[in-house]
Amino acid sequence: MENYQMLIGVVMEKLGQTYKELKFHYDSLGSVLAEHSPEERKQVPELTTMEDLRETYGELIRTLEDRYPGIRGL
Repeated sequence: MENYQMLIGVVMEKLGQTYKELKFHYDSLGSVLAEHSPEERKQVPELTTMEDLRETYGELIRTLEDRYPGIRGL
């Protein structure tokens, strides 16, 4: 069972890193989108894609935070 504890620790550490990367990209996309008007975001396909990506990142972040409340502190 000790091997499993070590494996769980490694996986949780990696999940924490993934969470931090998701937050970084979420915030970065938000910064870029903030430079454009809502009209631009609807008209420019790349900006629409960025909004969709940011929404997806947000959903992933919320799911991780709901399932693993301590992840913010990792």
